[in-house]
This record gives sequence, structure tokens and C-alpha cells, in this order.
Amino acid sequence: MLAVELSNESSPVKPLYRKFEFLNHRILLHLQDELSELEEQLRTVDEIIAQMEPLPSTGQKRPPASRRGDAFSGSEIHHQRTALLGRIFLKTEQYNRALSSFQSIAKDARPAEKENVETYKEYMKTKFPIHEIETRFLHHNADLIALGHTPTQQAVPQPGLPFQTAALTSLPIALMLPLLLFALIPSLAGRLVVTALIGVGAFMVAATVERVRDLMAVREWAVCGAVYVLVMAGVAGCVPGHA
Repeated sequence: MLAVELSNESSPVKPLYRKFEFLNHRILLHLQDELSELEEQLRTVDEIIAQMEPLPSTGQKRPPASRRGDAFSGSEIHHQRTALLGRIFLKTEQYNRALSSFQSIAKDARPAEKENVETYKEYMKTKFPIHEIETRFLHHNADLIALGHTPTQQAVPQPGLPFQTAALTSLPIALMLPLLLFALIPSLAGRLVVTALIGVGAFMVAATVERVRDLMAVREWAVCGAVYVLVMAGVAGCVPGHA
């Protein structure tokens, strides 16, 4: 009866469960200490095996370690080390699985809301779907979590975004516009005025459009602007005007 009620999405009773944070920490601490103990045992066995190996002659190097050699011609201590590595593998797998599971719960779980807890308790008192002793998990308010997806926030449209997009698109065209106008403007002074106006406009776009402003630091933008004005001024003096 309770499972049916919790499965009903339209029900006011929302699924709530304990995450057993205390027990998870106890388990992780226990597994961690077991792994530490196995690690010490492995270090001891490695030291014993290293002392058992004959010292190399003068001028010779110590032979490299070989798992295959230990398996076929190793002594009892080598086989003990292999068995110990198997135990370490199993214990490491348990530890990693427990650690990953608890980390996922701690990251994704949502604390149960007080209103949902009270609704759950009221339903239990009214319907008696399970034995009273099995409802005591609801008394651990700080340990309760709510299942389900976290409601996603709708994207809020940014003000001025169409203007920023249009400005970003037209900026390269505006920077090349003086080259087209120089042939129509006969005087050098007029060409310099056009270059200055377009440079100021490009500066305003770079200062107001976030996607453009964040491309470079302020000093780099200043250097680029100065280079642009100098280049366009040089071009303005080289392009012949109409007679």
C-alpha cells in the first residue's frame, strides 16, 4: 500500500529515505583501515622477499622483478604475496564502490523538506500502511533525503542579447569600411575623421559586448586600437582620391 502511494506522482506523499550518513562513514572508515592493514602486510612481504634474493655480484645488476617467474618458480612467500594482492584487489573494489556511492549521494541528494516530512508522518498516522516501528526513520530529519529530479531553472533571456549579437557580427565589416570609403573621400582630413569615428565605434562595441571584451585584456585592446588607427592612417595617405 505504501509503495503504491509513493509511486503515484500526484500523491502529496513524496518518497523520503535515510542516507545513513553515520553508517556510511563507519563503513568507509572500516574498509579504509582494512586496506591500510593489507598495505602494511604487503610492504612487509615485499621486504622479506627482497632480503631472500641473492645479492648480485660486483658489476652486475639486480635481476628485474617478474610476476611470471614468481608464479612458476617462486617460493611459498611469493605465492603468499600473490594471494595477498588478490585480497587487496577485492577490498579495494569494495572501498572504491562504497566511496563512489556515498559521494554520489552526498552530491546529488536533496535534503527532505519539512513540509514533506510532516505530510509523510500524517499519512502514516492516518492509514497505518506499515508497522509503527518501521516508520521511525522519519524521526531522523537531518538524515532524510528526497528522491527525484531537482527542478531545473528556466533560462532567463539576457537583456540586450540581440544587440550584442548584431554588434559582434557587424564589427569586422565596420573595421574594413574605411578601405571602401577612402576612394570616395578625396581629402586626407576627411579620411582620418572617418577612421577616427569608426575606431571610436569599434571601441564602444568592444567595451559593451561581453563576448568581445573578454577576448583580450584592456591593455591589449588599447594596443590593437592604436595599431588599427595607424595602419588606416597610412592607408588613407596612400589611396589616391578622385580628380
